[in-house]
Parts: sequence; C-alpha cells; structure tokens
Amino acid sequence: MRTFSILIYLSCLATISFSGGCDRFSVEQNRVTERNPLAALNVAVGLNQWNDAWLLTDAVRTVHRNDPDVLAHLAWVAFKSEHPNESAELLMDACQVERYALEERVQQAFVATVHVGRLFEGLDFLEAALNSQPEQLVTRRLAYDLLMALENRSQAMRHGMFLVRKRKFDSELLVSLCNVSRNASSDESWAALVGRNPNDKRPLIPQAMIALSKGLHGDAIVLLEDILQSHPENVQAQILLGEAYVDAGHFESLEVWAERLQGDYEFEVGYWVTMGKWSSHHDNHPAALRAFWEATKLDSLALEGWQGLRQELDLSLDEFRVPDSTNKAIDDRIEDLRSLKRAKDRYVKSRSISRALAKEISSTLVRLGRLWEAEAWLAIATKLPEDPNVDIETARQSVQSLLTVNTPWQLHHGHAEIELDLSHLPRFTEDRH
Repeated sequence: MRTFSILIYLSCLATISFSGGCDRFSVEQNRVTERNPLAALNVAVGLNQWNDAWLLTDAVRTVHRNDPDVLAHLAWVAFKSEHPNESAELLMDACQVERYALEERVQQAFVATVHVGRLFEGLDFLEAALNSQPEQLVTRRLAYDLLMALENRSQAMRHGMFLVRKRKFDSELLVSLCNVSRNASSDESWAALVGRNPNDKRPLIPQAMIALSKGLHGDAIVLLEDILQSHPENVQAQILLGEAYVDAGHFESLEVWAERLQGDYEFEVGYWVTMGKWSSHHDNHPAALRAFWEATKLDSLALEGWQGLRQELDLSLDEFRVPDSTNKAIDDRIEDLRSLKRAKDRYVKSRSISRALAKEISSTLVRLGRLWEAEAWLAIATKLPEDPNVDIETARQSVQSLLTVNTPWQLHHGHAEIELDLSHLPRFTEDRH
C-alpha cells in the first residue's frame, strides 16, 4: 500500500475570497446587522475583522440554515477567527444540506475535521457522503487508503472493489487489495493527529500494528489497552489486542478480552483467527476448524486462516474428514497465496515497473478465482515499459472473455476450498476451559 500521510491533506484546505469593505461598525451599521446579518458579516469580512464577523455567525446561521453556500461562508469565518471545530461543523452541515453533492466541499469538510484531530468522525462523514453520492471516486479512494492504513480491511475492501469495477485504480491500490498478510508502515502523521486531539488515541492503531509486526507484543498490548480505555468500541483495536495476546502467549488474558468485545467484530478476519488459535490452544479442534473456516469466508486471501484450517483438518482428520480433493484444493490455494505474496513483494521492489511480475500476479489471481483483480493487473501492465518476452494482450483478452458485469469478486464454482461448508461445527464460546 502506498505511503499515506494524513497531514498532506491538511494543506488542501481550500480558501474562499471575499470582497467589500467599509469603516468600523457605526450605529447605522448595527441597524443593518439587525435587518441583514449576512450583509453585516460580509462588511466585517471585507475589513478582515474576523472576530466581529464571528459574532454574527449565529444570527446568519439562523436565517440561512438551509443555504449550503452561506454555511460554507460561515465555516471560512470560523476558520479565520480561530474557531476550527466550529468551522468543521459548519462545513459538514453545508454538505449535509446539499446531500453531499459537491465533492470538493466534502473533501474540504473532511480536511477541516481532521485538522482538529477528529479523524474517525471524519471517516464517518466520508461514509455518509459515499452512501449518498457513490460516484465520488476521489473521495472513495481517500476513504479506502485511510481505512486500509487503520487496519479496517473489511470496510476498505468494499471501496476497493467498487473502484476496480469503475476502472479507477492504480498499482498501489491493487497491491493493497491482494495483501495476504498485514503490511504495517511507519508514518509520524498519525501521532501528530493525537497531538491535535489528545483525547482520541485511535490514530495510534497503525503504531500498534508496527509494534506487532516487529514482535514487540508488550508494547502493542500497552498501546492498544490505552486506546481501548477511552474507546472500548473500536473494533480494530479490539481485534489487534486479541492477536497481541495470542502472539505473546497470554491466552489467560483472552477471557476478559472476549467478554469486553463489542460491535461488529465477527466481520473481522483477525477475530476468527484469534478464536481459532485460542480454540486450538485448548485442543478444541471442532471450534478451531469453525473459526479458521469463518476467517476464510470473510476474506478468501486470508493466508493465516487457510493455514490454520489445513492444520486443524490434519489434527481432526478422523472426526471431521473432508474429501481428498478439498484438502488438495486448500493446499493449492495456500501455495498460490504464498506465490502471490512473493510476486507482489518482488513487484514492489522492482519499483512497480515489471510487466512479467504483473502478469505473474494476474495469473495467480486467475487460479485463485479473482478475475476482476486479475484483469486490473493486466490493464496496469499495458502501461508499463515494453517487454517483448511478455504477451500481455493475449492474457488480458483471455481474462476478459471470462468477465461479465455479474461476475462475483471471488468465484465459487470450481473452487472446492471455497465451497467447503463447516457451518455445522460449534463455536468456541461457552466452554473455554
């Protein structure tokens, strides 16, 4: 995934020009204020008297609460008079009044919200905008990048798939879409966001991911517990904490962890992988099988889920036998996922210019039954430096012949591992001892 710096977007806060001017307010001008507060506010703006203008915003808002342009105008006054939180609120109100119709204003409102450290409120705002205006593809890409960076892959994937189907992708997006394992990257801007709003430490989730990737389980646990102290509902922090406990061998801590879970955690691959490892730790192989299978249902690229599933099938072979063809299909998928990771890593190291590696990634995705991504990789390959030894067009035509508007993101037919159904097995919920 491309390096994403949230602070870059703060520099995009658009400016609005105003004209007009007069002397300081007089008795007559105060009368004007009563009759037309917006005109009086503009007089103050024209004189760069931002504090005077700010005092008029409530009166103007009362009269023009349904005018998005006036609300955006008031947001600029709030920003210039050093009321940044109110500026963000006014911009979001303007977008809501016009049903998020102006993408530029949507992005400006998001930036204003992030400017005061309210990143997660800004993300909720972006989701509302995209629900109303799904074709705002620049905004959708922004949401995708942020969600991926914050380890919210389940929500990010919806945006990524939409962008691919709309032909709005680049190699960075495709690389992050086909990640089979976590790729944490360092970015100091997340910590800077916490400095803007010390009461919200959720932007430090990427820092916890980095600690986990380095094997610093203790550091990750301390940081995640700190985040959850003030935001116990945050699903990503909850899931990462469970993973950190397992990786550190602190299985005894999972009892309290499981009791405190809230939200849509069952839609997260990490939750099921943690439950699978916890079940396996207690030799509860049926529950482990169910958990790892659930992980693969949520994300067919979840390598750790497939590996756990295959291991548990070996351990419970007599009791929960599956056809040899299914075992082979799982083995093939695990090998393809490993090959996909190797090829993707080599592609990134090649500075994303290798046609041969792009074609190799596409071929692997075809075997995995992910034709939309496979075709997108070949589309990217056509823009890379020429290589007479690599025939991209023939491969692309072959994939396109299999694609229709109704083709699912993940094919099921012909993939025994995907069609496997273990929903009858118990979950590891009550009997945890």
